[in-house]
Amino acid sequence: MSTYIVSKADRFLQQKRDYDWFITPCTGGNGRDDSDERVVFTTFPSNLTKADFEEYVDRKFSNLDNNNRAKMKALYKANTDIDMEKNVSFDYESDGAISAVLTQMLFERTQTELRVSVGYIKFTRRPTKGWHYLRDYWQSNTEKVIKALQYKYGLELKKELCYNS
Repeated sequence: MSTYIVSKADRFLQQKRDYDWFITPCTGGNGRDDSDERVVFTTFPSNLTKADFEEYVDRKFSNLDNNNRAKMKALYKANTDIDMEKNVSFDYESDGAISAVLTQMLFERTQTELRVSVGYIKFTRRPTKGWHYLRDYWQSNTEKVIKALQYKYGLELKKELCYNS
């Protein structure tokens, strides 16, 4: 088991306060919240290529739209010592809904393999009909949003690690 990845999941779980802030409904425009997430843990040979990683993302996340799959693929950086990559994006829909998507990759390199966690957390807030959220509703608090979504990522990663052990 990857002790580094377990420790990152544990650290993410310490960000619950940010998650609680994030899921608190906005005054007035309360509608409904939806979430979609998928986090996987796997091992690859230490000579993993970008093309191999991209093929894995396409296969494992075939249900995800092309734009977010591309963001996930962009997290892979060959021959790097960086152990964590992430991207957060915001989308504002014409019906007033807003969404935040975190794509995250954690990896630990050993002499023989790469232990990798990769996935996404998408959270969409849909206001009551006739309401719209301000365009900077979450963007003005991007770091808190990242921590909140990482908390959810940590929950999903812990489930995945338990499943794989």
